[in-house]
Amino acid sequence: MRLCTMNIDGREDVGIAHGDGIVPLSTLTPLSPKPLGATLLDVVAGAQLDAIKEALDRLETRTDLVRTADVDFGPVYRNPPKLWGVGLNYRAHADDLQVEQPAGSPGSYLRPASCVIGDGDEIVLPTQSERVTAEAELGVVIGRTCRDVRPEDAHTVVFGYTTVLDMTAEDAIRLNPRFIPWAKAFDTFCSLGPWIVTPDEVGELSSVRISTVVNGRTIATNQVSAMMRDPHWQVAHFSGGMTLEAGSIIATGTPGAGVIRDGDVVEAVVERVGTLRNAVRQARV
Repeated sequence: MRLCTMNIDGREDVGIAHGDGIVPLSTLTPLSPKPLGATLLDVVAGAQLDAIKEALDRLETRTDLVRTADVDFGPVYRNPPKLWGVGLNYRAHADDLQVEQPAGSPGSYLRPASCVIGDGDEIVLPTQSERVTAEAELGVVIGRTCRDVRPEDAHTVVFGYTTVLDMTAEDAIRLNPRFIPWAKAFDTFCSLGPWIVTPDEVGELSSVRISTVVNGRTIATNQVSAMMRDPHWQVAHFSGGMTLEAGSIIATGTPGAGVIRDGDVVEAVVERVGTLRNAVRQARV
């Protein structure tokens, strides 16, 4: 199943890809055997996929379908309970930053929900940085509140996958790596969506290719199989001794980043999951 957050007549609704269009969740609610949440976070945290599937089976007409091309997408949701990021999980990206890839496990950081935007929103370059980079990543969406998950059991707590476009004030972390949380936390510095795709539709995860594209040019690309630590290992790592609430998102690392400037258009492309596209604007003093 493919799910999104969509804006309709000034309000947000959940969208479910169906046939050649998208069904608003509000259309399915009267057909559901149980109440359906108003937001995509409600759907994830409430384990509502089975109820949605049942309601889709009862849908007798496609007159309420919205054409995908006409959809105004929002972020999958604006307040992930936790938003973890993984750094230096690909050797090539460590080379980009002229640093040594960590041994044993990649770097990590926790970022605030205030940095979240969605497909089509503007990335605003802050005046506090002279070198901002953007990087494509695969995002893992946690579907069940969990703790101390083993890597071999991680698939049981994964709701699905999304596309992440992650920005960094790179000049700050080149100055001092301890500035990573600050360098990642500016408003508009994390784009999420437009889709969450369930594992059955994504298929074999290791072959999924992730690409960072700036102004139509692919800056970096690689597959999940090239990660130092795979997404299931990361679920185990971040749930070790720590609760991961349903709806939490782990951005699993990038094959490489590109410098972005005022007027650029940057994309994160994750095969079988989705493409995020954001324009770039310099903040005015």
